[in-house]
Amino acid sequence: MNPEKQKCYLAYFNGQRGAERNPANYQRRDDGSHIYNNTEDYYEWWYFDASFDNGYHMVTTLHYRNLFLKPMVPSVQMFIYCPDGTRIDRYDLMKPEEVSADPDCCHVVMGDNRARDRGDRYELELRIKDAGARLTFRNAVPPWKPGQGFNYRDEENQMTAGWVVPVPHAHVEGNLFVGDQTIPVKGAGYHDHNWGNYPCCQTFRGWYWGRIHSSQYTVDYGWVLPRDEAAPVVSPLLIARKGEILLSTDMMSAKLIDVEKDLEFGQDIAGQLAFQTDVLGVSLDLDIRTCRIIESTRLPRVADWDQYYYRFLADYDMTVTVDGRKETVAGDMLHEYISL
Repeated sequence: MNPEKQKCYLAYFNGQRGAERNPANYQRRDDGSHIYNNTEDYYEWWYFDASFDNGYHMVTTLHYRNLFLKPMVPSVQMFIYCPDGTRIDRYDLMKPEEVSADPDCCHVVMGDNRARDRGDRYELELRIKDAGARLTFRNAVPPWKPGQGFNYRDEENQMTAGWVVPVPHAHVEGNLFVGDQTIPVKGAGYHDHNWGNYPCCQTFRGWYWGRIHSSQYTVDYGWVLPRDEAAPVVSPLLIARKGEILLSTDMMSAKLIDVEKDLEFGQDIAGQLAFQTDVLGVSLDLDIRTCRIIESTRLPRVADWDQYYYRFLADYDMTVTVDGRKETVAGDMLHEYISL
């Protein structure tokens, strides 16, 4: 692969690997809509998840144009994971006249579902049939835009894939609704935002993604695998401590360990992930061990091959060293793998 093509995969830091301490480049409009009217391949979604003190978990994605459907109609999906292992999943398709998104900030309306940036908080309202949520996210960590906020950017061919994390770690409070039950919840949450103007499976064959929310540290990462093995892996990483972003970088290495085929779809999945970075006085050694697959599905056919999505619960151990001060943290987390 020629050097100019490789730079498209290193778009976070303008064509090379990079790192920043305490970045402040995020703007509210980064979480607004990025509508490309000149292509039918435009997609965009807003993702939220939360883990609650009472053992419940909630995940939702508001797809303004759903990359994983053909045609790419607007849709909302929501999952509620109960402490007893029960999974509640709800989906809804929207008519174009039922959806809107503000270009200046996150204000997304999709039927009875909406997400809004109120400046000091995010408000999320969901209602799909007999399940829903009404939650408030208050940031414990500043919004994060890794570098320029692009997973991929090819200016010559006008191909763009963007990603920002307006809510790396939030204090979340509100209610879940299941049937006639109202379940008060509080815990920790996360929100990110993806968009692009071409089918990203053209350049990427999948990714691992996850986030850690401990009382001291926040870690958000992606390990985005290029379809061309000669291309560089896209590897955004955030490390924050007590409300301060310590490091934003794509200078990270990973080992995929205990790779085995899952019994349902026969896909190669790593049972253990080991990430490492050491740059600008900040180092991280992170070991993730999957405990349970909580979501596995074959995605609707939108390419000439099958695509799959997996969500996991895992245990982690990590050691963070900042300017010579070392701390070790352990806990549990959500992470995912998508095979494009």
